[in-house]
Amino acid sequence: MSSYEMRLALESAGFKISNRLHQTIVGRYAENDALDFDNFISCLVRLEAMFRSFKALEQEDGTVKMNIAEWLSLTMSG
Repeated sequence: MSSYEMRLALESAGFKISNRLHQTIVGRYAENDALDFDNFISCLVRLEAMFRSFKALEQEDGTVKMNIAEWLSLTMSG
């Protein structure tokens, strides 16, 4: 799928992402501005895990506060 189709698919799956994050995802998961099925599924799994992790740690003001050990554990687990 093209990066445009990927963006539409992510939005259909409930992921509202910024243009900057979209470009980061395309850079990580796409080859020649296109994603194959395996990379798209990997992207979906990763996004879901990251959203779930954020929501579990989210404070009332919509932010997350963590120490270095928590950050490393979160980022190295995926």
